[in-house]
Amino acid sequence: KNEMKALLCVLVVLQTVAGVSSRERTFVVGGWLPLDGSEITNSLAPIFQDYLTEYVGKTVNPPVKFVFRPVDMDESSSSRQMIMSGNIDLLYSAPGSIACKAAEFGWVPLATQRNIVGSSVTGSDALVVYSLLKNTAITSVEDLVGKRLGCGYLLSGTTYLHGYQMLLDHGVHIFRDMTQVRFYGSDYESNFQAVLRGELDVGFATSSWLSKNHNDEIGLLRIHDRQIAPSYEREGYPSVVSRLTPTYGVVVSDNLSWELKRKIQEALLSHNASHPAMRSMNIAGWSSAANYGVSLTAAVNSGVAYETGKAQITCRNPFSRRDIWESISCPSDYFKADYNLTTEQCDGNGLRCPSGVFCFCKPCIRKPQNLFRWETVLGLCVALYAAGGFYILLHWFVDRPAGHHHWHVGGGGWHSHEASSAAETIGDGGDVPRLMPRNKM
Repeated sequence: KNEMKALLCVLVVLQTVAGVSSRERTFVVGGWLPLDGSEITNSLAPIFQDYLTEYVGKTVNPPVKFVFRPVDMDESSSSRQMIMSGNIDLLYSAPGSIACKAAEFGWVPLATQRNIVGSSVTGSDALVVYSLLKNTAITSVEDLVGKRLGCGYLLSGTTYLHGYQMLLDHGVHIFRDMTQVRFYGSDYESNFQAVLRGELDVGFATSSWLSKNHNDEIGLLRIHDRQIAPSYEREGYPSVVSRLTPTYGVVVSDNLSWELKRKIQEALLSHNASHPAMRSMNIAGWSSAANYGVSLTAAVNSGVAYETGKAQITCRNPFSRRDIWESISCPSDYFKADYNLTTEQCDGNGLRCPSGVFCFCKPCIRKPQNLFRWETVLGLCVALYAAGGFYILLHWFVDRPAGHHHWHVGGGGWHSHEASSAAETIGDGGDVPRLMPRNKM
């Protein structure tokens, strides 16, 4: 009986250990799209939960499972905070977010999705900087100075980061030069409609989103820095765009084993457009990870990513107006306005800010200019110094004892001679002496 009890005890312990082991072998995949939470889950769970569990989880020993969670909907679902607390292991997101996670946490970009654009397939995305064709005051990027801009999600490549970079490449700094900048987050539709109504002059958008949702209205738009069928990483893009960028991808924790990373990548790359999970995402499949360095550069230049130490990058959160204000980076001869003042600047200029939209109106303010160049100031200092020296010399000249040399200007320049006893000092009761001229014999 004792042996039987001992055996049962061992079995219970083994079952408990197995249960704990099973729970520890659950991997959480976070995902973001410009949709609400339920739509994100419906689009992404079939591949990142069901497919990975079926085609990866059952091929490793012990088996693992994958669970999907929508992230970055608000502060409580911040992917950055979840990574820091160890609550997610993989992330599917926009290029800026992929680049930031790789730079800040050492996560590894694993795969990049392949998009369906018309009848073609491409591994890139496309930024469109657009205004209304009928707005003849804007015919080039340089004309955007003094205009109103609508953009999207802070970490989006096409609706913010690469749009910011493109304008900067043309010498247009959106927070210095534009009258108003609105952040619509994932509400791309409201941004587009505001441009159509004339509330905004220019907008950032994703080419595939425009084609899918407003193909009939593209003829109303002027596409700035227009490129026809450009190429990215040796692959053409079948549309008119402003700039090509990396597209959405998957980045994974470096804590995952090399074997598990390889199996996840192989499972993704073996997909094709006919698979049910691919149809739920409306994409053609996957390729090896693109180079997201260009997105990190745009993030650093925009202030979304910043250096916190030697070779250390930190990225801003995208959830509140203050988060965006903190990301604003002004040129060196400008300073950033106080957070509260940026609201007053919009109201004071009659620039409406819709509910739920974050607005900024010229938050970069020019620093007071120096009245003189430094060379002029230095010259004045030298002149004053010289004048002071002359003044001291003059006093020494007047107060010197008899018999000492003094200097005067003669016909041959500066000369020295001894003072004569004929030089008399006439006092008037005061302490300041005066020289009398030498009497001629």
